[in-house]
Amino acid sequence: MVRGLKQELQLTSNTDFLSDAVALFRWAVWERKRGHRIFSETETGERKELMFPRLERVAPELALPRVEIPWTPRELESLADLASREPANPTETLIRAMRG
Repeated sequence: MVRGLKQELQLTSNTDFLSDAVALFRWAVWERKRGHRIFSETETGERKELMFPRLERVAPELALPRVEIPWTPRELESLADLASREPANPTETLIRAMRG
């Protein structure tokens, strides 16, 4: 099997083969750690997802939803104003709530 792959890839040394294999595997691990899925796509757009149990061990436990908020210019200005102010002192209500 390895000999056939080396021929197909026109690799002559085991070192080159192993180096390329490790590079590909490192990339796949990095992508799954970031929560990305790995696909193969045909010219017609048909997609097939790579399902490799060892890679799933490094994948995040859950996919967090991505939310986009359509901010208005006024809301952005207000947010910028709040973010640039000095931090407010905690209220008595907040202090009681934090103490339980």
